[in-house]
Amino acid sequence: MSSGAPADYQRELADGVKLLLAQMAALAVLAAAGLWLAGHGDKVPGFLAGVAISAVYCLLVFCRVRRSEALPPAKAVGYMRTGWLVRLAFVVLALAWALKTPAINFAAAVAGLLSLQIVIFFNGFYLVIRRFLGK
Repeated sequence: MSSGAPADYQRELADGVKLLLAQMAALAVLAAAGLWLAGHGDKVPGFLAGVAISAVYCLLVFCRVRRSEALPPAKAVGYMRTGWLVRLAFVVLALAWALKTPAINFAAAVAGLLSLQIVIFFNGFYLVIRRFLGK
């Protein structure tokens, strides 16, 4: 591996996360506008809270991946497993908060929480279609 490879990898990883977050923000704006136009404006705060929780989750994963790169493989696996428990606890606490907050619609918060997975799914779908049409 060349001496510039880790820096290139770090930059590529950071750029990928920025793109994911930008796509999540675009999804959030479109969905919030759709909810508001459909007369479900009361669900917008919950949906946006869920998207925010999902964005923090994405950043937590990014930080774990970035830090685990410097570890030996066996320690990196343990580090990532511990991170999974931390992220799960974060999501559970965030959803408990959403459940207890009267201004937040819980179902909308759960839908917003899925925004990262939705964006990743559509990115994968796009890559498959692009590859299929490129041949």
